[in-house]
Order: sequence, then structure tokens, then C-alpha cells
Amino acid sequence: MKIFKYELKVILLKPYVLAMSIITLLYGWFLLSTEMILGVSDTAPFSGWTFGKYMGDITLLTMLVSLFLIASVYSSRQKRVGILADVTGFSVRKRMMIKSLIIGGYFLVMNLLLLVMGCVFLSVYFGKLYLGTYLLEYFVIGIPALVLVLGVGNLLGRINPALVFVLMGVILVLAFVAPEMCVDANGARWFEIVARSQAPEGARHLAKAPEGARQLARHLARYAVNRISYLAIGVAAWVLAASRMAKKKKHAH
Repeated sequence: MKIFKYELKVILLKPYVLAMSIITLLYGWFLLSTEMILGVSDTAPFSGWTFGKYMGDITLLTMLVSLFLIASVYSSRQKRVGILADVTGFSVRKRMMIKSLIIGGYFLVMNLLLLVMGCVFLSVYFGKLYLGTYLLEYFVIGIPALVLVLGVGNLLGRINPALVFVLMGVILVLAFVAPEMCVDANGARWFEIVARSQAPEGARHLAKAPEGARQLARHLARYAVNRISYLAIGVAAWVLAASRMAKKKKHAH
């Protein structure tokens, strides 16, 4: 418990973390009051397509903030602290788990705050919510993104913290390059593409038409591949990072 409190203080109780959190919330409000209030591709502001795009866009920022926190815990100073922790008998794997739990908790709480903020915004301005849809999008967008960040971030951070910043660049490139391919790790582009491909009458009309239903099914399959792929990459990277630590500990003995 003492180690957890110490790591919590070292990772989150910093002025720059507070600043990044405020900036993230302000960016969320900016998206709500500009893009979301108009609706994505002429869909309703409270539709699942618009809210999914909002959650995906804001998840990009929370991913980058979380990766920055991962890079900071693998800094030279923190590595020296880690050596002292090894002397006390507290394993590297346990410390990685605790740090990941703290950073992952931060990611989920920030996304939850942004979800609540979006729901309050829609309730005040439109009086209409699809809370079940929004919660589903929270998990479908957030969980693969979080696992990717923790898995690949820890793997690269142990090799060299600078590689975590390279990963941040790759995630940014994937978010804005080739949008039609839906390769973004934050999962936002798909909602915009599907909304744009709909008939003017909206998703309900699209689902009624046989060809429209098939098109929607293809879009759903494509998105499922996107989220499952990033989830799998994150899990594989986490396993590899853990196995590298186990080998290093074995060689040290």
C-alpha cells in the first residue's frame, strides 16, 4: 500500500498532470460546443455516430497524455529509484503493474469525466440521450486504446523512454493519415465515415434497406477488426514486456 501511495504521488501529483487534465477537459468542451453541437455528417448531435466521434477524438488526447506519463516513469531519475526498490526486494513486475494501474485508472477516469460532460451537455441543450450507446462506445473505444498504450508503452519505455514519444508520433499519424482506411488507434474515423455513408434519412433508413444493411454490417466488421487488432497488439506487447523482465531478473540471479 505504501508503494502504491508513493507511485501515485510520483506519477499523478504533479503540476503538469493537473495542467494536462484541465487542457483535456477544455478540449472536450471545445469539441462539444463546435463539432458535436452541429452533428457529424448531418447526423443528430445526440446520435451515437456523433458521440462516438467525440469520444474517439478525445481519446486521442488521453492516449497521448497517458503515454507521456509512461515516458516519465521510465526516465533516468525513476530508473535510479527503481534500482533502490529492487534492493528492497520489491519486484520490477509488481512496480510495473502498480504504475500501469495508476496510469490506466487516470485514463479511464478522464474518459469517464468526458463522457459525463458530454451527457450533461446533450441533456441541457437537447434533452435527449442514448446512454446505453454512449457507454458501449466508452468501452469499445477506450479499452483497446488503453491496453495498447499500457502494453506498447511499457515495452518501449523499458528499452528507451524516447521510443514512447516515437509511439505518440505514430498514433498521431495514424489518426490523421488515410482516414478512409480507419487505421486510427483512437477509433474516431469510423463514426464519421459511417455517418457520411448513410442515406439522408439516417441510420434507421439505412438499416431497413437490404443493401444498406449489408453495407452497415461491413462497416461494423471493419471496426471490429480495428479494435480487436489494437487490443491484441497491446496484450502481446504487455506479455513481451513481462517476459523480458522475467528473463532479466533470471540473468541477474
